[in-house]
Amino acid sequence: MPHASQGQRAVQVQTQMQTLSPQQVLLVRLTELPLNELRERIDKELENNPWLQGEQQERDARDFAEEHSAEAEKGTASMDSSDSYDDEDDGIPREPKDSNVETHTRELGDSTESFFDHLVAQLGEYSLSDHEKEVMQYLIGSLADDGLLRVPLQQIVDELDIYQNIQTDIQELEHLLTSVLQQMEPAGVGARDLRECLTLQARRNYQGEVRDQLVVLFQRYWDDFSHLRWSRIQHVLKLDDTQLGQLRQRIQRLNPRPGGSLGGDSSDNHAITPDFIVEIDENGSIHLTLNEGELPRLTISPDAEAEMRMPAVTKVEREAMQYLRKQVGDARMFIDAIAQRRDTMIRTMKAIIRLQRPFFIEGDETLLRPMKLEDVAKLTGQDISTVSRVSNSKYVQTHHGLYPLRWFFTSGTIQNGDEVTVRKTLAALREIVDGEDKAHPLSDEKLVALLQEKGYVVARRTIAKYRAQLGIAESRMRKG
Repeated sequence: MPHASQGQRAVQVQTQMQTLSPQQVLLVRLTELPLNELRERIDKELENNPWLQGEQQERDARDFAEEHSAEAEKGTASMDSSDSYDDEDDGIPREPKDSNVETHTRELGDSTESFFDHLVAQLGEYSLSDHEKEVMQYLIGSLADDGLLRVPLQQIVDELDIYQNIQTDIQELEHLLTSVLQQMEPAGVGARDLRECLTLQARRNYQGEVRDQLVVLFQRYWDDFSHLRWSRIQHVLKLDDTQLGQLRQRIQRLNPRPGGSLGGDSSDNHAITPDFIVEIDENGSIHLTLNEGELPRLTISPDAEAEMRMPAVTKVEREAMQYLRKQVGDARMFIDAIAQRRDTMIRTMKAIIRLQRPFFIEGDETLLRPMKLEDVAKLTGQDISTVSRVSNSKYVQTHHGLYPLRWFFTSGTIQNGDEVTVRKTLAALREIVDGEDKAHPLSDEKLVALLQEKGYVVARRTIAKYRAQLGIAESRMRKG
């Protein structure tokens, strides 16, 4: 038998880690930004680097479109070839029909603060490190439209590591979620399911015995509550008829979609600036414009070359020259990254249009085909992480409405051997609910049965998820 010491030996393991260059890191950061945040980032760079200049000038629609058309053609021959779209399509981007592309900002009310901005603004109320703020912003960006967090924490850990180069773990995410995000306004935001959402609101909105009753109901008797077993609830909580009625009224005041109260869903109460504008002409051809609003044209100051030709004799002069060259280099890198971002954005949007062309033409959600990040990445030759960054927090204005890019990525189910998108199932569910007897709304079990009659096999728990996506309340809440 060998000694214990013989079982201990040093093993040298060689690992290979991918390190991003400063240029790549900058491009990653810029690609993630929607238009409004990009404008702020450019303004900050102009303020910090005196050798970077921004030429703010008015451009008409033709110059705007031609500029982006030229940018799109650089290095993207496979995407701009005549077979990129059908025979009726003569390529994109093209000149928009409107005379002023900057008018393509959908006004959704007086408030210009988005749900995301509202939550991010509250971060200043907490003592967080820069690292924690970065994690929190990503966590907030991962919320669904209704304000709930349906993405597993481990997935967020992986995404932060792969896409953001930020290392964290589930323990830190759990801490930030419960001690920061779930403490923000509105109450219930950051909950991972309806049960947690209502519990958070009960604890925040009520006091004393009422709060305790609601928390006990949601924590111990959720199954009874979800199945509306009010007689049993009355018995276990020891309530008389009046107290039970009051309890039910208080429950109805809770909001299952806390994000909707501040515009987190599609309700028209916040302003969104589209990053892309897609138009269809009378011939059925698609024209794409990358909306850059009032972004300035960035250049290097003409004084920079003259300054760098000046002799540097003393130590102070040499240090000044070294600093000058670094700032000029940073300015050039920033300009190149902006150009690369433009190219990446256009390539990605064109691929989405090609894959979802029937929807962009007709505006019919049932025409959306199953599409994953991998599909767009394969078509563009880009990394999946790049497609993910472009698709996150970006919007496209179409004739049929304003849509987040993430909306176009669908999954599929199987029906009679043919692939059917979840959108078709959602459309069928919406049609059934719209046609129901409002005096006797359909239960989730009945919805499952009716969908099965139409050929859509869906589990009951999936129905609840789909109802949440469509903003359809439970049957007891739909009774009119």
